[in-house]
Amino acid sequence: MNHNILTTITRLLLGVLYFSESESPFKATDWGKIPPSALQQEIASRYQSAPFNLKQVDNIAFFDHLISKVDPGDAPMVENMRKIEALRTFIVQNLSNIQVTRVEGSTKIPIIITGYLPDGSCLAIETFAIET
Repeated sequence: MNHNILTTITRLLLGVLYFSESESPFKATDWGKIPPSALQQEIASRYQSAPFNLKQVDNIAFFDHLISKVDPGDAPMVENMRKIEALRTFIVQNLSNIQVTRVEGSTKIPIIITGYLPDGSCLAIETFAIET
């Protein structure tokens, strides 16, 4: 089941970009069984960052921001937004404890969307923002 959910998320992410000062793709990975209480430490470790650089972002606000700032006349942006909406719908239906974490402290900011499968496995969807 985990593999199917990860495969579906990977398919939903095809061609999806995070727009900041550049365009970054999204990548989904299975991080295995990390208890939610250890997740922030895991993120800090994976990104060689101090825990104080981790900033939690409300996941609903994060997705709403990605979806709302689209020019309806820009067909590629509208298509990207539709894919992000489909991704959000799927992860809300299939994952629990969804969190969005920004690893701040440089101009290239990792953004990690994490959520849990029923068996306790943590899935992570990673992208980057460029902010100068």
